[in-house]
Amino acid sequence: MVLASDVTSGALVGADALLRVEDLRTHFFTHDGVVKAVDGVTLHISPGETLGLVGESGCGKSVTAHSILRLLPPKAGRIIGGSLLFRRKDGSQVDLATADPRGPLIRGVRGNEIAMIFQEPMTSLSPVHTIGSQLAEVAMVHQGATRSEAFDRAREMLGRVGIANPGQRLYEYPHNFSGGMRQRAMIAMALMCNPRLLIADEPTTALDVTVQAQILELLKELQAQFGMAILMITHNLGVIAELAHRVAVMYMGKVVEMADATAVFDQPRHPYTVGLLRSMPRLGKDVKARLAAIPGSVPDPFNIPPGCSFFPRCPAPKKPACQGPEPVPLTEVGADHRVRCTLYQ
Repeated sequence: MVLASDVTSGALVGADALLRVEDLRTHFFTHDGVVKAVDGVTLHISPGETLGLVGESGCGKSVTAHSILRLLPPKAGRIIGGSLLFRRKDGSQVDLATADPRGPLIRGVRGNEIAMIFQEPMTSLSPVHTIGSQLAEVAMVHQGATRSEAFDRAREMLGRVGIANPGQRLYEYPHNFSGGMRQRAMIAMALMCNPRLLIADEPTTALDVTVQAQILELLKELQAQFGMAILMITHNLGVIAELAHRVAVMYMGKVVEMADATAVFDQPRHPYTVGLLRSMPRLGKDVKARLAAIPGSVPDPFNIPPGCSFFPRCPAPKKPACQGPEPVPLTEVGADHRVRCTLYQ
């Protein structure tokens, strides 16, 4: 397996961060209690880098992305702490965590400098508007383009993402497109304004493996063309191995391990990361053997255990600090390799 980090990660070390997430805390206030969906996430993304954000469903990956773009439910979800420092095209740095979710600052960033590919393209595209009108609207709203200029740009972007006969496809509706074509249209929409950061939330979900490979190859080509950074959110470790320079592993709202992709795949340190990698099918192994599974289940989000939230499922030797009153901190275990585990304290 050839990892993306084998070639390019060295050039990224020491680069000024494009986005720096510091101790981000996003909670949802419900009638049943408070859900700490994101509980102290710290990470950064450098220009031109791909950061993979992995973990099982419900660990807080998508909420982290929605927090960055301030797309949280207006009443239930709130950022209660931390900062989202983003460096804009003009060189200024803004804290998106303090921006008004409906104000001019975030509207100038969202879709223009930070774009997002949503998880379900069929539910993200309007079924009653043509593909061309939806793409053109992005350029007209964010860049002040005329209708003619916006449609020319939309036609160009559809061609760039590999959709044949883009001049005709502009005037078709989402139901006329296959699943792979709708995903390509979503990528084209995200790239209409040449963003500095692209957030891809499960961009290959519900696609067959051949189309998945085409989408991943397309993202790599477009990243090389536009020089943008990518935050790749997925639970598919094969996708991470193909694209990511660095990897952040999340569990119950926290980053439990962060390192370059080579270190995570070759020398995983956190027991949860080890369990994820062991659960992957491997070529050359006995096909009749059962895959290793992480024991137990995810804790109740309303009643997360103190200390290490992975403690009830962890097969590693236990320490008193695992259930201590304070959260387990991230510990440096190597060059740019951090683990949230008492084994390394």
